[in-house]
Amino acid sequence: MSIASYFESGETKQDKGHVKNLVLLASADGELSDDEFTLIRRIGRHLGLTYTQIGEIIDNPNKYSVIPPISKRERFEHMIDMVNLIQIDGVIDANEMKLISKFAVQIGFKGIEEAYVSEILTDLNNNVHKDDIIDKLS
Repeated sequence: MSIASYFESGETKQDKGHVKNLVLLASADGELSDDEFTLIRRIGRHLGLTYTQIGEIIDNPNKYSVIPPISKRERFEHMIDMVNLIQIDGVIDANEMKLISKFAVQIGFKGIEEAYVSEILTDLNNNVHKDDIIDKLS
């Protein structure tokens, strides 16, 4: 662990943990596609992470821990990112669903049903904006 990591904010650590989950989800089917890689980078940059930080997480995701979001809104933001990632290649496989179920609990939901994964998927396929989905669910 680098000395700089001791001075990171809790929010930065939480953001790195979220990107870690995205990397693990994207890799669940055995490969990280270009679309998945691009989405992970876009989400990471939106969270304020540098390309170097994102690359380090992609190269070694198990080095990072997950800090669950405190607010329900943030939990839904994370779920929407995860659902978007698993559907970006057009195929949602059993490994991805197993992991997203695990991650739903890890970030504070009681289960996948409480995380509204199927509703999020439907809304994303209907091009509903992320903020509108969150407003509807939270």
